[in-house]
Amino acid sequence: MRRLMWVALGAAGGVVVYRRAQVMLADARERGVVVSAQQAGLSAMNALATARSLAAAAPERRPAAPTTGSAAAKVLRTPRQGEQ
Repeated sequence: MRRLMWVALGAAGGVVVYRRAQVMLADARERGVVVSAQQAGLSAMNALATARSLAAAAPERRPAAPTTGSAAAKVLRTPRQGEQ
């Protein structure tokens, strides 16, 4: 039953994507290739700007220093050759 639900959901999603692609292709034909390429570039630029701003706003996370006496913790605490 679950498999049938996922197949139906995938089919419905495929139909939606196919129809939107048809509409976009028809719009691209009406406007011409240059305008469509410009809009695709602007859309990609906006997506990258959004991702950049989200990445800049995210707090920098550093792993906490190990407090246990395990062998891995000892290795992490020892300085490398040339460092000190």
